[in-house]
Amino acid sequence: FASNFDWLEESLGHVEDDYILFDCPGQIELYTHLPVMKHLVEQLQQWEFRVCGVFLVDSQFMVESFKFISGVMAALSAMVALEIPQVNIMTKMDLLSPKAKKEIEKYLDPDMYSMMEDSSTTMRSKKFMKLTKAICGLIDDYSMVRFLPFDRTDEEGINIVLQHIDFSIQ
Repeated sequence: FASNFDWLEESLGHVEDDYILFDCPGQIELYTHLPVMKHLVEQLQQWEFRVCGVFLVDSQFMVESFKFISGVMAALSAMVALEIPQVNIMTKMDLLSPKAKKEIEKYLDPDMYSMMEDSSTTMRSKKFMKLTKAICGLIDDYSMVRFLPFDRTDEEGINIVLQHIDFSIQ
């Protein structure tokens, strides 16, 4: 991997006021279990690039509280592994039904404890409920993961996402 850094540096050249995206769709292991992305981030920082992680989660998979908690944990795992500013985005909002859009609004500024109460009827195991409650408490106490909605048809929303990214790399 490291032998390709010379090629990468030459390919990137001198970039000014542009975004360079490294897309890793569905390859969560690249930044949660392997040091590949961490090494890439460190190398980019040595080349004086300002680096920001953008974690994308498909909104269609986030309309249930347990799936939302899983998405938050994946985002948090990437954030901890990469040790860089991160913007979390809930994508494909334009593909949600009106009912799902209304349901998903509570996940954009979540109250994890009320989410637990909403889901407690589906939990059968007391151990599972305790674990989920502890995870929700951690998420709520530290408020480290929030999602921005992304609707490709909403220009203002796209600009808001870009502003968050720009702010995080200042």
